This record gives sequence, structure tokens and C-alpha cells, in this order.
Amino acid sequence: MKQFLSVVVSKFRSIHVIFVLIFSGLLCTSTWLTWNQLDFHVRSDLQHQYRSIVKTTAEQAAQTAKPLIQSDDRLSLQVYAKESIEKRKLDSITFYSPSQEVLAYANRAGAAHITQRVTSSAEITSGSTALGSVSVVLSTEPLEKILNQTSSQIVLIALAVWVLGLILLRSLFHVYEQKVAAMAKKIQNPIATKHQAPDTRNFIELQPIATELEAFIQKNTEKNNLENSLNQLLNHQIASQISKESAPRESQIQPFHASVLYVRASGLDQLKSNLPNHEAAKLVSEYVAIVQQAAKLYNGFVEVQANGLAVIFGAPQKMNEHCLHAVCAASFLYRLLNNYNSQRIVQAKALLKFQIAIHSGDVYCFDTPEQASMAVFGDIIFEAAQLANLAKAGQILLSENARNEPDLTNKVHCKGPYNLSTSSFTCPLTYQVSSLDDNYNTLIERQVKHIASLRQPA
Repeated sequence: MKQFLSVVVSKFRSIHVIFVLIFSGLLCTSTWLTWNQLDFHVRSDLQHQYRSIVKTTAEQAAQTAKPLIQSDDRLSLQVYAKESIEKRKLDSITFYSPSQEVLAYANRAGAAHITQRVTSSAEITSGSTALGSVSVVLSTEPLEKILNQTSSQIVLIALAVWVLGLILLRSLFHVYEQKVAAMAKKIQNPIATKHQAPDTRNFIELQPIATELEAFIQKNTEKNNLENSLNQLLNHQIASQISKESAPRESQIQPFHASVLYVRASGLDQLKSNLPNHEAAKLVSEYVAIVQQAAKLYNGFVEVQANGLAVIFGAPQKMNEHCLHAVCAASFLYRLLNNYNSQRIVQAKALLKFQIAIHSGDVYCFDTPEQASMAVFGDIIFEAAQLANLAKAGQILLSENARNEPDLTNKVHCKGPYNLSTSSFTCPLTYQVSSLDDNYNTLIERQVKHIASLRQPA
């Protein structure tokens, strides 16, 4: 019996090493297979959801652009394309006619260098009539970053399970080795060990580790629970990044007394028809940029209209001298336009011409508490557009309401009144701005020179 136990103890360590190697191999293999299966399911599910989001975005863009394409309003369509790039975090968006002509195009800076992307298209129809289509491109780089982080987390969890499994196996073998050694010692010296209490030190040391391992396995090794948790985490991050603007918000309508500066680019449609698509889009962008620069300098709010741009002064932010701001912005606009056209003369390109009119009255502002989106509407915008159609290039026309605003007294000098009319619109009392007070003229000249100096190369 003694000889048998000594042989068992001597062979026990060799068996222990072999068993640990086999167990480590099986544990590594099962961990690797589980990680690959879980990673495949998570990636497939999230990529499908990502493509669904891009498809939904394309369908929403098609619905929004439908009335603009029906009215052949390419200017508003181009502005909407740029707003979609900024608000929806898209890489590019393109609107096509039924003959695959590009109606509007916008892209995000640096998007041309991105290779990982998802593309979705949607048809724009009215009943059974095809009006065109829209193509939306969105980068998958945010999704890839999240998936890579998730894969790293899964690997760490698998490694932790593997290490704890080895610790548990080593502890169990150590306990059984001690028990066999104690049994051999008891047989060799039964009298000395008869009244000795059993050595439970190894069980006491093992108990905290076993408890911790059991809690860890119960919490982290259930595959379905882990996959659901990862899906919820990643879906929340992607949805909050792409569809942030889709949450409903409360809105309100407020009345304002304001002035509308209406800017119409004379002959823009004919000018665009003689240009390639990319040059036509660039011309529209530069036209909008000039108006937006003047509006920003004089605290105006730009609204895109069917045949021009309306700059509202006094709404949605109240302004005491709203009409004076509109006249100064109009004078500033013509000076910017002169500088812009001087560059086009050097480039042997056709000149851009403005028709400008100003009208004052009541408007209504529709906005949200977060000021994320605003809309100003009222009859004076339509009347200002009609008055702008009567203006000649280089003129600033004022309606009677605008001329009678108290903030223009002794600051703006006018000619008139004139009786101007067309076949569809009549404005009995119209005035033409002849000059501004010297102080305002000097200020505007300084502003134009400052902007010109900023554009000069260093």
C-alpha cells in the first residue's frame, strides 16, 4: 500500500501538467469559436441596421425634395442638399433627374478620401410619374470603430475567463495532491496522525477564488445576455449620432415687426444652363455665400425662396433699427458683388447681377425652444419678392412702408415716389435709395476693405 501511494504521488505531477495543457487548449479553442460567432452576429446585425438607417435617410430626402423638383427650384434643392450634409452627418448627397442629370450635389469636406461607406438610393415619384432620384452616401468609419472596440472587450472577457479557469484547475489539482500526500503520510505514521485535525488551509484559501469565479461566470458567460447588451449599447450610439434631429420638439409661433431684404439673381437660370453641372452648383453656392455674409454682418436671418433669397431683419430676433440694417446690408451686398464680378471679368466669365427690394411689415416666426430650426413667413416676403422683380440691376427699391420706418429718417436719402407695375403686380408708391449718410457709407467701405484684405493670399 505504501509503495502504491508513493507511485501515485510521483505520477500525479506528470498527469497534472498534461491535463492542464489539454484543458488550456480546449478552453482556448472554445473561447476563440465563441468570440468569432458572437462577433459575426453582432457585426451582421449592426451593419444591417446601419444600411436601414441610410435607406430611411434617402427616402426622407426624396420626400422633402419632391416639391422642389416639381417646381424646378434647383437653388432651393442645392441649399437643402448642403443642409442635409451638416444636419444628418452625411458624406455626400446627389439629386438626379429621370435622365440622370445632376440637379444638386453636396459633400462633406474630406469625404472623397473615405473608402468605407454605405450608399443608398431612392426614387422620387409623383403618382406613376418618375421625377428623379436621390443618392445618399454615409461613411461606415464610426461603425467600424465601435465594432473594433467591442471586439477588444470580448477578447478581454475571454482572456479573463481563461485565466480564472486555469487558476481554478490549478487550485483543484493542488488540493487533491495534498490529500494524497496526507493519506500516504497517515499510512506511514498512523499513531502520530491519529489525533491530528485535518488540514483545511487549502480549502480556506480556495473558497474566495471559487466564490469570485462563480459570480463572474454567472454574470458574464451567458451568451445571449452579453449579445443583447452589446446590441443595445451600439444601437444607442449609432442612433444618437445619425438621427439626432428626428426627436419631436415643441414649437411656437410669434409675431414680429420686421423688414425683408429680397435678393434675386437676375438671369441666374439662363446663366446656369450654359455651364457644366459642377460650375453651375459652384455659382449658386457663391451667390448664396455673398448674401449670407451680408446677413451675418447685419444680424439678418436668411430664408430660401422659390426665385431668390429673403433676408429678414427683426425676426426671429427683435431689432430696433431693422429697416436701416436692411438698407446697409443691401449697400454692402452691391459692394461685395462688384468685387466678385471684377474677379469674373479677369476670368472671362459672365457677370452676376442682383435685383434688390426692401419691404416692412408684420411677420410670424415659427421656431423651437432649442433654436435648431426656424421659419419666418408672412405676406411681406411675397410683396418684397414682387417688388424685387421691378428693380433694375444696381437699384435698391423701398416700399412705402419701408420708406416710412422712423429709423431711416435723416440717414437714408431716396428718390421718388414712383408708380411701378407689371401685368400681375402694382406698387403705387415706390422709392429708390440714392445714398446713405456719410458715416454709414464710410463704415460700409471699411467693412468691404477688411473682408477683401482677409481674402488676399498671405
